[in-house]
Amino acid sequence: MMPTPDTPAQILTAARKAIDAGREAECRDTLEAFLRDHPGAAEGWLLLARAQAGLDRPDAARAAFARCSALAAREPVLWMERALFEASQGQGGQVVKEARKAGLPQTLVTMVQGAASGQGTRAQTVGGATKGDLAKLSKAVEGRNGRAAEAIALPLLKARAGGVVWGLLAQARYDAGNLPAAAEAFRQGLRLEPYAIDLRMGLTRALSDHGDLIAALVAARSAARCAPLLPAAQIVFGRILLQSGLPDRAMEIAEATLIRAPGNDPALALAAEAAMQVARPADAVTFARARAAKARDRDVLIARALGAANQVEEAISTYGTLIAANPNDSEALAARGQLRQSLGEDAAAEADLRAAIAANPGNGTAHRALAYGTRLAADDPILNVMQAQLAGSGLTAFDRRMIDYALARALQPTDPEAAFRHLDAANASMLHSYPYDPRQLRELFDRNTAQEWPRIRDAKAQSACTAAPIFVTGLPRSGTTLVETILATHPDVVMGGELGVLRRNARDLHRAVAEGEAVTDALLTAAGDAYAAAAEAAATTPGEGRRRTDKSIFSFLEIGLIRTILPKATIIAVQRDPRDTGLSIWRNHFREGTHRYAASQTGIADTVELYRDALDFWDGALPGAVHRIRYEDLLADPEGEARRLLAVCGLNWTPEVLSFHEHAARVDTLSFAQVRQPLYTSSKGGWQKVEAHIQPMIAALAKKGLLPD
Repeated sequence: MMPTPDTPAQILTAARKAIDAGREAECRDTLEAFLRDHPGAAEGWLLLARAQAGLDRPDAARAAFARCSALAAREPVLWMERALFEASQGQGGQVVKEARKAGLPQTLVTMVQGAASGQGTRAQTVGGATKGDLAKLSKAVEGRNGRAAEAIALPLLKARAGGVVWGLLAQARYDAGNLPAAAEAFRQGLRLEPYAIDLRMGLTRALSDHGDLIAALVAARSAARCAPLLPAAQIVFGRILLQSGLPDRAMEIAEATLIRAPGNDPALALAAEAAMQVARPADAVTFARARAAKARDRDVLIARALGAANQVEEAISTYGTLIAANPNDSEALAARGQLRQSLGEDAAAEADLRAAIAANPGNGTAHRALAYGTRLAADDPILNVMQAQLAGSGLTAFDRRMIDYALARALQPTDPEAAFRHLDAANASMLHSYPYDPRQLRELFDRNTAQEWPRIRDAKAQSACTAAPIFVTGLPRSGTTLVETILATHPDVVMGGELGVLRRNARDLHRAVAEGEAVTDALLTAAGDAYAAAAEAAATTPGEGRRRTDKSIFSFLEIGLIRTILPKATIIAVQRDPRDTGLSIWRNHFREGTHRYAASQTGIADTVELYRDALDFWDGALPGAVHRIRYEDLLADPEGEARRLLAVCGLNWTPEVLSFHEHAARVDTLSFAQVRQPLYTSSKGGWQKVEAHIQPMIAALAKKGLLPD
């Protein structure tokens, strides 16, 4: 637990951090009590105004701005913040009039004018540079002459710095591939002009390309705030949110931008990408098709969206047209290869992925997909291609770690020591781009169980929703896909996969609980019906009256919600030796920004502990609500465990479920290959062969009391 700030400086620092992280309510709560005791703290009033604005309380925001103005009437930050706020309210012009009337310096008035337009203001200050100096520097930057740019800019900055000069130098460094130095130059410019939108967006780009996603997210949020009506700034923020595993927020930004700028191509592209990740595949197709006909990646995006919407034939046809027109389209080849992998078309998938690599040897996505779907021989030439790419300097952080993951998988059978070196490098890179915070999932669990669940339980309301999904929950790589596939082989069940629609379709219920409103039968029924409709829309196979599985991994945190809004649902929890589960998680790549704990061995142990704690809590709160199945028991007695599984779900026995591998439909998870094979036991106890490489995880599991007897 973080210590409670007590001095005025500490309180203001805590409030500033909260507002910069987008936690407006926390900032407001921190400051309201503080300002009662320190009414002369101008910065406190300014931060409170920003918090109230972020909470959509315009009158309260204006009142706080007025208090700040009474204390620091000519403070530039106050004028800029007021301009940004009033721009969002459509009244930015009034602030510009007041700025001129107040006799502010013309440079500040110009900046206020840019902020008040909602389009942002570009860097203005030139320091000691003359027009001739700027012309020479601009020519060097445009000509990508980095040495000349450094030689011109550094003496100017040493004499008297300016934001424009720092921005030009930063661009020259960015073009030269020196991303850390570029980021530092953008930061230096922002110290002089913190509201310069060109510097904010440049910093975001440099940080993102370098793989510093957390820092890029902070920079992108600031850029979007400094230019609330500039589509480019909003799209950059949305893109970083999507990269950071926050697709719901990215979707909100894309749709809000399209309201203000209908037909904006980058916004449509972002909307299509986000829609695929928030289980709105049909909308993804619509957004992708609405893009400009000549947009560079339009058709690839359409094909990907069609694949997500399970319009497989049209997706394959679209890829085919693209590849026929350009046989070296590495992106299209890789995407088609991955789609074919999910369909079990192994030979065609391998051919596509090898062709993608031949067209672009640095395509990390193609390397990883090939290695995960094909057993590569020790003398396969593709391994030399991977090594050569890693030895070079032109890879992005993303492509480099994808190739490390690929080599870790490919070398595992023949050179396990080398495989683990690549695996360690890949996971270290992932952890750098997506830092793991053990508090995030634990806080969600605590909120669900200590705050939301008691209020829902005590309301004693009942849902009338008749949907009867079968939730299969557990940690990744624990056998959940196997259990789901067995169930989906039954004629009365259809596979849903990782639908991910539960929580977002219970928003009205969560809001009512948070605001202390009554939890009614109607509210619970509406949440259940919304889930059922969203699950049907998100699934790749029509339900046609059958029960649908939902393998969303972290649904074990939401068991109370599931049982309350979907009283006819069945919940299956899969368990496996945590050492085998943990090893498999450690060895695999998950979609960027999602399973952040997976790149940390102690993080994996934390998540195993969370799973145990969640099941124990729900067993106590809702006895009998969850049926547990052990992966090892399923391997040892397939028919006995399958019979018990079907009985719990209220399904008649059919021996067909034991031949699941012959009927596996499309599989979009990492288990796409395994579920097309009969049950095998070779992975049981696999951790023992590599125990030395997973000692941090085993030690953490032991300390938490999580090792089997």
